[in-house]
Amino acid sequence: MATKLVKCSRVVTYLPNLRSAVIRCRAFSSTTDTSDIHTIEPDDETAKSQTVWPDNLLGPLGPQDKRFPLPGSIGPCVTSRVLSSEINVNILQPSVFDPDSVLPKLSSQQQADIAEQFLDSLDEIDVDFMDTTISSPTASDKMEYRAHSCPTLLRKEFRELFPDRNIMEGDLTVVTISLKTVNDMTLWSSEVEREREEMLEIFIQGSLEICQAFEDSGYWADFIDPGSGKPFKGPHTNFTLFETDERYRKLGFEIQDLGCCKVISHPVWGTRSYIGCLFTSASIDNPLVTNINESR
Repeated sequence: MATKLVKCSRVVTYLPNLRSAVIRCRAFSSTTDTSDIHTIEPDDETAKSQTVWPDNLLGPLGPQDKRFPLPGSIGPCVTSRVLSSEINVNILQPSVFDPDSVLPKLSSQQQADIAEQFLDSLDEIDVDFMDTTISSPTASDKMEYRAHSCPTLLRKEFRELFPDRNIMEGDLTVVTISLKTVNDMTLWSSEVEREREEMLEIFIQGSLEICQAFEDSGYWADFIDPGSGKPFKGPHTNFTLFETDERYRKLGFEIQDLGCCKVISHPVWGTRSYIGCLFTSASIDNPLVTNINESR
């Protein structure tokens, strides 16, 4: 089967626990410079156009309110609080005939279209990670934080998880959080189940706070509930992403088939790990993402 190779950047760091990552995210989120967040402010001309209509003094002889350009003081529904100074009726421009729309494609264009259709038909995607920042775990580290830039080809694997958001546009970063466990997660015992429940609670609580830090800085963020395989915060469909899903292979993990079941294996801690992931519209080079990797 043909395989398509895509490249994406990755940031990897190890911390003593998930609480350390939460503290760093929240601390940096509270000091993030919001100067890059653009807000629309009405200009002087727009402010002048926001007259009270009708004018009690001039009546129908007063200046026309641009919000209601049609006869009878009728205008379109404006849901934004800020009115545009260009609300006037636009004059329709005659369409220009494009000869390229009726002429046959050039051979080079046809070859490019064929190649693009072939790549889109491939089922397998092999991800080549380019580690921009990476650290090694110490004996006291119990948590791994990986941030992956998500290329367009890989986004197709996840877009059905978020029906209310078009993740094919803009930046998208996938963050995997791995918690080192005492027990081997391939085994079954009361101790394993108890530790799994503890890891689930730790992951959900930590992911909620990390997502909140992204949202406080103006970014979208949501994480997958390991218990249901569905987005925790937003709406969801029947599509799921469990920890044994084959898509985790594309994020650097190994999925082992034991015959009776499948288990996920961490590259460092093996099956003694509990793994989850979250998604955010912040880019891979955003300080909120890279700040976690600052030296301890």
